[in-house]
Amino acid sequence: MRSILGLDDWPLGRALLWLALPVIASMISRTIMSLVDFVMISRLGTEAQAAIMPAGVVLFIFISLGMGTLSVVNAFVAQSLGRNRLGDRGSYAWQGLWLSIGFGVLLLPLWWVCPGFFQWVGHEPDVMAMEITYTRIGLLGIGPTLAAVALANFFNGIHRPAIGFWAALAANVLNLVANYALIFGNWGFPRMEMAGAAWATVIAAAFQMGFLLIWMLAFVEYRRVYGTLAGWMPRRAQMARLLRFGAPAGGQFCGDLLAWSVFTLWIIGSFGTAALAAHNLVFRFLEFSFMPAFGMGIALTAAVGKAIGQGDHDRVRRNVAWCLRFTLAYMGLIGLIYLLFRFQLVRTLTDEPEVIQHAAAILILCAVFQMFDAMGISLISALRGCGDNLVPAVVMLSGAAVIFLGGAVVAMYLLPQFGPLGPWGAATLYIIVTGIALLLRFRGGGWKRIRMLQASAN
Repeated sequence: MRSILGLDDWPLGRALLWLALPVIASMISRTIMSLVDFVMISRLGTEAQAAIMPAGVVLFIFISLGMGTLSVVNAFVAQSLGRNRLGDRGSYAWQGLWLSIGFGVLLLPLWWVCPGFFQWVGHEPDVMAMEITYTRIGLLGIGPTLAAVALANFFNGIHRPAIGFWAALAANVLNLVANYALIFGNWGFPRMEMAGAAWATVIAAAFQMGFLLIWMLAFVEYRRVYGTLAGWMPRRAQMARLLRFGAPAGGQFCGDLLAWSVFTLWIIGSFGTAALAAHNLVFRFLEFSFMPAFGMGIALTAAVGKAIGQGDHDRVRRNVAWCLRFTLAYMGLIGLIYLLFRFQLVRTLTDEPEVIQHAAAILILCAVFQMFDAMGISLISALRGCGDNLVPAVVMLSGAAVIFLGGAVVAMYLLPQFGPLGPWGAATLYIIVTGIALLLRFRGGGWKRIRMLQASAN
């Protein structure tokens, strides 16, 4: 029993939890802040409510591509930590920062594309004007946002995730204050409404980047031990390695977001307002299951990367086993709560009978896939720490295209009597299949032969 619960490896598990808790707290703070942002925007009226989601999705599609790519900064820094290669640690943070700024600059021409895109979407003129405004200003924040991601992954990689948490928390507080001042014209600032919300986000992103950069450079320990000042020059070889190992992860992350966006806006939306409301409501509950698992996954990437750098494959397996026990236990418990208390949960957010019926039925499927989702999140994080990104990305993107979206479209047209439950069945099958596929990939051991770091520091 002690082995099943992971108690025999408690020191290792405690170290993983120590790494994970600040990351989990950071993710929860972002979730809360996005909810607060939506509430504040909602005070501007229905048009603003309708505009904020499409504009936010457009921006996040580009951000997700960069976030996935830069997630490997964590693994590179952690492996350098394991190998005791001092200069590489800070250098990989800088290469991630230069790539972030370059990516942000490359996206700036979309400023002139935004009007045509939203006209093609065909929303109402007032909504479209707000969407264009928010997206255009938001483009200015993509570079700083991704730079903050790269720098936070540096701190995760050296096993100092609390610094990323404090940066995220401070940025979220600044975002809230700036929203209050700029959206509504408080404290002598002009009333900017939707533009104010966008500028608040850009300001917060730039602050978060600056916070992390100053922290990385200000302390002698970081400059001496991690080479945070010496490695500031762009290094093409390291950038190329970041892109080689990170691009598949970025493509997978972006593709997954696109798949869920199509699923939400087209497939579920085709079943009517009640079905779409139920779908959105269910995602509010799902965040409480997968967000902590993602935080644990980021910690696992750092722990696995360090073990790979040390050449300790046994420690890699032990870290993965402990993380799997934790996420399976946590998400399994959440799944049981979904199953037993689904009607009570749904009624806390709505009193519409049709929405309640749809959401309660979907939560049954969510309970079914929780354990497999836990496996998938943990194992793809472990494989990322080993540098094994390409095959998992191909597996997940293929599954998203064929099983998830393909199955959902079949259910939408051939099984309309099941309503949104049919497409959600396809989503459940996709999560189950990918969870099992990633387990087989890890057990196959191909990750042992991958070499992220070269003998040269360049």
